[in-house]
Amino acid sequence: MRRFRRAARATSAATGTVAVGVAINQILNGGTWNLMWLIISLTAAMTAESINVWIGRQDNSLDQQSIGPPAGPGNTAGHSTDNGSVHISQERPIPRQLPRQARHFTDREVERSKLDDLRRSTADLVVVSGLGGVGKTALAVHWGHQNKDHFPDGQFYANLHGYAPGTSIAVEDVLDNFLRALGLAPERIPRDPDAMAAAFRSEISGRRMLIILDNVRTATQVRPILPSSGNCMVLVTSRSRLKPLIAQDGAELIVLKPLTESDALALLQAVADRDNSLHHDSMTILARQCGFLPLTLRIIAEYIRGQDGEFIEDLIGEPRDQKQRLTFPTGYQESMSVPENVFSRAYDFLAPDAARMFRLTGLLKGADFSVEAAAAVAGVGVMEARQLLSLLMNENLLEKASADRYQFHDLVKAYAIERLNAEESAVSRKAAAHRVLSFYLRTADNVDHVIAPQRRHVLAAPSRWAKTFDNPQSALSWCEAERLNLIAAIDQSVLLGFEEIGWKLPIALTYFFILNSHPVNRHRTALVAVDAARRAGDRYAEAWGETCVGGAELALGRAPDALGRFQRALSVCMEINDTQGQAINLGNVANTLVQLERYEEALDHANESLRLFRSLHDQRSESIELRLIGSIHRGLGDNDEASRLYHAAVNAAHGVDLQSEGDALQELGELARSQKKFPAAVTWFQKSIDVRRRIDDKLGLATSLLGLGSAFRALDDTHMAYAALSESLTMYELLGNAKASEVREILDNITGQP
Repeated sequence: MRRFRRAARATSAATGTVAVGVAINQILNGGTWNLMWLIISLTAAMTAESINVWIGRQDNSLDQQSIGPPAGPGNTAGHSTDNGSVHISQERPIPRQLPRQARHFTDREVERSKLDDLRRSTADLVVVSGLGGVGKTALAVHWGHQNKDHFPDGQFYANLHGYAPGTSIAVEDVLDNFLRALGLAPERIPRDPDAMAAAFRSEISGRRMLIILDNVRTATQVRPILPSSGNCMVLVTSRSRLKPLIAQDGAELIVLKPLTESDALALLQAVADRDNSLHHDSMTILARQCGFLPLTLRIIAEYIRGQDGEFIEDLIGEPRDQKQRLTFPTGYQESMSVPENVFSRAYDFLAPDAARMFRLTGLLKGADFSVEAAAAVAGVGVMEARQLLSLLMNENLLEKASADRYQFHDLVKAYAIERLNAEESAVSRKAAAHRVLSFYLRTADNVDHVIAPQRRHVLAAPSRWAKTFDNPQSALSWCEAERLNLIAAIDQSVLLGFEEIGWKLPIALTYFFILNSHPVNRHRTALVAVDAARRAGDRYAEAWGETCVGGAELALGRAPDALGRFQRALSVCMEINDTQGQAINLGNVANTLVQLERYEEALDHANESLRLFRSLHDQRSESIELRLIGSIHRGLGDNDEASRLYHAAVNAAHGVDLQSEGDALQELGELARSQKKFPAAVTWFQKSIDVRRRIDDKLGLATSLLGLGSAFRALDDTHMAYAALSESLTMYELLGNAKASEVREILDNITGQP
């Protein structure tokens, strides 16, 4: 109905972010409740950070629902005042993503010089190709650091793990990371991969940036990330020469060969910390047997550090069998024989516990992993795991990705998997996998208990046998760091037949996906949850999973598909007599029907949802449902009924949930303002502000202050309007909320500031 939409537009100026809070509150209460999103669909969207701040204050949230599509662009502009005027300052983030340079970087003068020449020319795409372990990444990162001043707008880096077993990174995840690094609020990032690529090209247009895409397997991994103009330079490393990029995209090719004998010897001696004059002939032979590959040279150098000449003589003179003989590669073709032999020598030198840790970490599917995950897969304590990982690092079999996070070179990981399959039984491998997958589930559920404490959880209580969190921010940060590993863990659970983990882990992660704006991940994993629940024959889990899929569909703008999911979930809940589930999904169906402009049906479902919540004596959910029904009546033009329901919502929330009470008071203020009853609007907004201050609801406070300022402005009280709007702007900026730009514009238009 057009009248409904006009009402939405009329209220959008001051209800936006509090309605987001309302929507989340409603999400946490077990339904989709996207009516509020329809009403505020034209308001600016809140950032993930602001949602995190809001959600951190909540003592109560009930169940899995959906959240509606985010609304408008983000803004990172700063705010300053000078002589009473408001100014906007834009600061564009400068990404600095290059990893740490390799120690003892050796030679490559020819290749570095060629890269310098290409940088000075019009070349904007370069492929550095060579066999595994030859030093492609080291060259690209070293050159990037040496030339970062030539790329003043920033440097991107992404390891796509194209050759690592089971850890290839999706292009959309790379683009998501880059767009966030550019300062885009999560809700501004498109969900479609093509749209993400277009947004990335737009954001970097006219900027001079370096983009290093490491370990690329195919040209299709690169093309969506290529800039549209020649201001940026893209450096791609690959074992392949990526001929399609050369033929179709004009890429320049640099083929990296193994080091020369003299350079290889220099690297070996530098890492092993040996005098050049000692055992020169033996070291030369050893370098040759390593194939002059920097990776194997570094590993063998750690192996011989501190050993005497006799040890080295024995090492080069007595290979155990022909398979383990260190052979110099003929030509420069890809060959695993040299690396495997070097890895085996380092592996054989390990203590039994460290060797076991090495092969078991081959089970971890992510690009990198935490010390806690390593402890879980090996079944040891965190302190012991850290010590064992340190031993692996000392032998150059493992690299440190960041604090307490580790990663394999893909060749080393392949060797770890080889040793895993050779030395661990199928039973042992499955038990180790179950340990780490259970760790991920328990920790994800701990996160869910922190960010949504009153919703239904997949585990009955927080686990002491997993990582714990003191606040929502630390919980969400852990999830973000582990996001790709958690998704891989979901797939691994299904592959190994752990169906219970396969449906519980996606549901435990749902609110993280909502709050950190990962709608595609949310949708795909929810589908996995439904399939796993069906294979397990768990109808309760199936309904829960269907609700999750419906919420994800709605967030992706697919209301008809969402409606079908919610209706299936409702049907299952009715079959198994799950009253709470019925109430939740009746609300979901009502919200979706509103988006489909089927208002009378929506009202019927919402009223039934309210009846069930009342039968459950769930006063908080009753209050939220009353606000939802009130907003439907308001949209249909029945303001008297809307007012009655908003008052009833205030009464239901009073003494039960201050957040819901403040939200209902806010709605009364908005209703009065839309009716041009501005003195009444001021009263309701002030009451809402009083409640917001009591619970330190910064987001709700910012929105109520915006409504108050708008009401004062309508009353021509410029002084009071300016004071309220200025505090609102401060709150929005503190939260990093995109609504700040709207308030700033209103302030700029006010005359006669104090």
